Amino acid sequence: MQQILSYKSSQIVYYTYGSGDEIVFCFHGYGLDGSSFGFLEDAIGKSHTLVCIDMPFHGQTKWNENLVFTHFDLSNIIHLLNPFPNNKFTILGYSMGGRIVLSWLQINADKVNKVILIAPDGLKFHFWQYLSTQTVWGNKLFRLTMQYPQWLFALVKIGVALHLFNRSISKFVHHHIDSKLERDLLYYRWTSMRQFTTNLTLLTKLITQHRIPINIMTGKFDRVITTNQAERFKEGNNLITLTELQSGHHLLKDHWIKDIVQLIS
Repeated sequence: MQQILSYKSSQIVYYTYGSGDEIVFCFHGYGLDGSSFGFLEDAIGKSHTLVCIDMPFHGQTKWNENLVFTHFDLSNIIHLLNPFPNNKFTILGYSMGGRIVLSWLQINADKVNKVILIAPDGLKFHFWQYLSTQTVWGNKLFRLTMQYPQWLFALVKIGVALHLFNRSISKFVHHHIDSKLERDLLYYRWTSMRQFTTNLTLLTKLITQHRIPINIMTGKFDRVITTNQAERFKEGNNLITLTELQSGHHLLKDHWIKDIVQLIS
């Protein structure tokens, strides 16, 4: 069910699926929205309630707080949407949502009883994203590139020809910046979420300290988020489990319902 939360001067759209006592906050991937998790309702809705938020500049959320979305904002929104605000809950992140989950966990580990990561971003340092969002001059260059992207297209073409980039990177770039609307959204999304960075050393300590199970699912043929990234994070920590499916990056599908439900339950 789609609902709207008024927060500051913004309108946060979110979806609830199921009616169980176990609360799961779900965070979608880049370009998606909270409805991405609706296919899980019939399989898990009796025991769990999924609360799925459209993140800023995604879905139907109207974010009017400039290009700034903070951990504090997310904590407030989660608190307002949590039917049992004094209880611990599960957080689930797919792709970009994985980075959101991991970053928020760094300062809220005491609120969480389980983490589910599906093809998660956040397990690897991305130089270009760091440059574009964490430095002033890099962000200005990022904005200029979104206005005049021709040089980036040429660079990617050369990189593919020299085998410096694989073709999935080329497809990703063209998919997200071919149109002016998509370029503007990319700039708004990355810039507004710039505080959501990850420190894997800190996360490992917190997971161990709070005894938080981390269940990770990856696709064997995923060229964006590879299983190797999750394997390095998992190494030596028995609180982290890793499941690799015979799939690419798009794991939020009916075909994988049983596998996803097993991670959550």
